[in-house]
Amino acid sequence: MKTNNKKPSSRNLRINTRIVLTSLLAIIIPIIIIISTSTVIVNTFTSFFRVSAVNTNTYSALNSLQWTQTVQSISNHLTEENDDASKTEELEAIAEPLKELGTEIYIEKNGELFYATGENILSEAQKIAAFEKNGNLNYFGGNGLLLVNHADDGNDNYLIVITNPDYTVNNASQRPSPGELKDFLIGRAGIFMLFIVLLFIISIVTISFITSQTIVKPIKKISVGAEEIAKGNLDYNIDYESTNELGQMADSFNNMRVRLSASLENQRKAEEERRELVAGIAHDLRTPLTSVKGYAEGLRDGIASTPEKQRLYINTICSSIDDTEKTLDDLLAYSKLELKSFSLNPERVYINEFFKDGAEEIKTALEAVDFDFNYISTCSDDTVLMLDSDRFTRVIRNIISNSIKYKREGVKGKVELHINEYERSVIIEITDNGIGVDKESLPKIFDTMYRADRARSGVSEGSGLGLSICRQIVELHGGTIWATGNYGQGLSIFISMPKEISK
Repeated sequence: MKTNNKKPSSRNLRINTRIVLTSLLAIIIPIIIIISTSTVIVNTFTSFFRVSAVNTNTYSALNSLQWTQTVQSISNHLTEENDDASKTEELEAIAEPLKELGTEIYIEKNGELFYATGENILSEAQKIAAFEKNGNLNYFGGNGLLLVNHADDGNDNYLIVITNPDYTVNNASQRPSPGELKDFLIGRAGIFMLFIVLLFIISIVTISFITSQTIVKPIKKISVGAEEIAKGNLDYNIDYESTNELGQMADSFNNMRVRLSASLENQRKAEEERRELVAGIAHDLRTPLTSVKGYAEGLRDGIASTPEKQRLYINTICSSIDDTEKTLDDLLAYSKLELKSFSLNPERVYINEFFKDGAEEIKTALEAVDFDFNYISTCSDDTVLMLDSDRFTRVIRNIISNSIKYKREGVKGKVELHINEYERSVIIEITDNGIGVDKESLPKIFDTMYRADRARSGVSEGSGLGLSICRQIVELHGGTIWATGNYGQGLSIFISMPKEISK
């Protein structure tokens, strides 16, 4: 089972997940930025909007905000957890610039005087506007300014009274001018809102750009890779690793490239083998046909003038025709095997009985070409194999025929046939003392047209299909075939066949 060892990474996110996250981030991040920015603005509100201190005795919307901020600052200092001396110092710092504008501050703590910038402040306040100590009042009038407010820290209650008899309202109206308010909002407040909008736009554009890059960039890589593969560049590898859809697509293209490359290589090898097969068959047919033609012309032209020569010519012609027939028979068998139209008719065969009869025929054929033959069987008489006798006899004949063809010059040929029985199989070993095969070429001897290999390139007999046919017939029986040996020291071919197990 294939395991995924890729480390978790943002590039592994699925496409639909990326889109969902982008949408959420496009909403969440601007909100976070707006909240954070607003918090900073609120905390610096007084300095940003220039309402940290009163700087005029003339009424305006901005002046109204300045006085509101001043009263709030006094209330905050009074309710802090400081001692009375510290609170008094803070009040002095606030009151000092206000005194220059003619402003007086009066503060009571729990009904008793706590702080005052002058005398008779309450009586002067009543002259500006009538008020009650337990109420709040913001009065901006032509006869002065009066602010009454309260602060409570849970333990102590404070009364705050601010007066300024020199305060003026230009048009005797206590309401802020719409024009002033509009200028105020369009000015500093407009800058603030524009800043928020710009942050919102920048955050969305940034998120969209990052997300598009994580999608578009790999798509471009895959597109380039697909174009390279389409052009026939099967060495091009799409360098993108991810477990998401794009990574899977890149892997699919890379796998397709590898499979296509392997398929083309197999096709090339098959085409090369086909050409070799055609060339080999043409050679194998031409040789006996040339012989037939030559000897037939000799008979026609009267060269064979005696009965002995005529008999020799006719025997040579018949032998060449037999070789041609065998080559065509091998080619037909090979074609049927390749087209999967080669069928077996297996039956229960007693192995000793089968090979005893076959060994006599092999011995006769080998003695005719001056070969020694030795047959040994260790199988019991009741050992049974499921064989197509005719097909399997062909396998043995092809192997023996090869041993004859590949005999070493100057060395008396020898073939040994050993049948050994094991628990679940029977192994047939056919060994000769011929020219053999080098170790590098051993795996190839069961391939089509093996005789073109350098180890047997000097041999001109046979179709080169014999061992290939043997391998396919053995495998159709459910067996296996292999070879061992060294060049110049003979060859051993082994066939392992499954036994028929009695139930």
